[in-house]
Amino acid sequence: MKMLPGYFDQLLMLPLPLMALFLIVYWGLFALLVHRFLVPWIAGIEGRKLGRFEAEVPAQIGLAFGLLVSFIAIPVWEQHSLAEEASRSEAAAYREMLLSIEDSPPETREPLVASLQEAVNFLVVTEWPQMASLKAPRVSAPPLRNLRAAVRGIPEGSLRTDLHEFLRQASDSRETRLRIAATRPPPARWGIVGVLAILTLLGVGLIHAESRRARRMALGMVAIGIACCFMILFAYSRPYLGQYAIQPDDLCILLAQMTDGDLSSHLSEL
Repeated sequence: MKMLPGYFDQLLMLPLPLMALFLIVYWGLFALLVHRFLVPWIAGIEGRKLGRFEAEVPAQIGLAFGLLVSFIAIPVWEQHSLAEEASRSEAAAYREMLLSIEDSPPETREPLVASLQEAVNFLVVTEWPQMASLKAPRVSAPPLRNLRAAVRGIPEGSLRTDLHEFLRQASDSRETRLRIAATRPPPARWGIVGVLAILTLLGVGLIHAESRRARRMALGMVAIGIACCFMILFAYSRPYLGQYAIQPDDLCILLAQMTDGDLSSHLSEL
């Protein structure tokens, strides 16, 4: 599958005010191009060369643009919510593992806590920074394999069964998180939306071909509206990139509790 250019990621990493400014300027320049060059070229300097241009034409194009933006926005927001839920579920599963080993004997508890701490530290320090640029939903994780081996090494019983279940839940959530991080929106999606946005600007400009002042105002308003549509899509299109990127806050809290020294007091607070 073709990937978007690298500068697209740089755009998504901008703070929201800078992203908004860039998009407003970008679409403002398109509006200026339509106003100064395309409309006079098509309709003449006085705007009478084309004849009457019905408002229904750009209205239909604008409707198609709005519907397409809506259809794109819904899965974008759903994916962002799914990524948040996966991150919370993963941290909750590891927290439950920590709670489950609270009353186990020291010879069982200490190796498990050490393996769990190593695994959570790997997720926070090593794996999470890769989420923004992840290309494939597979990340080698030796600490997680060590944790799985430590769980398999304890005697058969309810503790082992519970830990296996919590580890499975954490692994499923992690796989969901990695899959979402490796997903990229297809370039054709943004290309089609961009073409419809340009056609909308052109249609609005042709409607007001005979009045330069009205044309400037109409094109400016439509350009700002288009920029807002793209801004809301860009801000949430990559859940682990940009100002609204999902952070491992719950995992960081859990790691801090495990590395703070007095484990028993923190276990009672969970």
